[in-house]
Amino acid sequence: MQNYNVVFMGTSKFAVPILEGLLESSVNIQAVFSAPPKLANRGMKQTLSPVAKCAEEYQLPLEYPANLKDPEIINKINELNPDIIFVIAYGYILPKAIIDIPKLGCFNLHGSLLPKYRGAAPIQRSIIAGDKVTGISFIRVDEGLDTGDIILDAELPIKAEDTYQDLEKNLSQLGKTLLPEFFTKIATESQPQDNSQATYAHKIDKAEAKIDWQDDAQLINQKIRALNPNPGAWFEMGDKRIKVMSSQVIEMSGNPGEILNDECVIACGQNALQPTTLKKEGKGLVTLAEFLKGNKVTAGTQL
Repeated sequence: MQNYNVVFMGTSKFAVPILEGLLESSVNIQAVFSAPPKLANRGMKQTLSPVAKCAEEYQLPLEYPANLKDPEIINKINELNPDIIFVIAYGYILPKAIIDIPKLGCFNLHGSLLPKYRGAAPIQRSIIAGDKVTGISFIRVDEGLDTGDIILDAELPIKAEDTYQDLEKNLSQLGKTLLPEFFTKIATESQPQDNSQATYAHKIDKAEAKIDWQDDAQLINQKIRALNPNPGAWFEMGDKRIKVMSSQVIEMSGNPGEILNDECVIACGQNALQPTTLKKEGKGLVTLAEFLKGNKVTAGTQL
């Protein structure tokens, strides 16, 4: 791996292992760009993104531009004169003026086997779809949405119990292990995507998080895994919102949304679902057994 000058752009946890992999390599990280800090928690304190926290830990120059089209920002990157820009789970689309700056190009790590699941939520959509295999793709960034030429890709099996959090971690770690191979290919190898095979992974809408008991129990189970930890799939019991963080499919039937027994098995459009870990509004994560100790569940109740 050569001593490339690199500008890194990223925000979410998915990008952190790649930043760490670059730090463990011989490249020179000139600057890290991340989304501005958010106000969070009761004290409304500024909260750094996972990438920004990593950059601070390693004392890397850190930028929070609100507008990448700002001439001052473009000039700053021009002055750095990087060989490569990595943009991973950043949350902002790069203008052509920035894409054209690095000598070797801008590159992205995407959490799917492109051209499948272009867009904002590839990991969640693959779990919801019940896919058995997913993967990562290193691509050269162009002006389209995840449409650039593929430099390197690799498959990863999706386990039956994998949540979004699990799969995000496993995919980003896979990307980190493939960094050395990626660097051997950036100047010589790339493959255009077959646009006729493209599918899109639209951003998760908060309305999707409400469980629809008319759905097949297996689909609901997949949604629960895909939305763990955030925003969390939920239903209402009484006047409280209950998030289901894990569940299992049960071969029972009844009216969709009906509680079938005192073990909280709930009928779905096909088969039934039993939550195994839950979070009641204002409470912490508990097992089903712990939940049932403090919450009366009556067979025949319609949710």
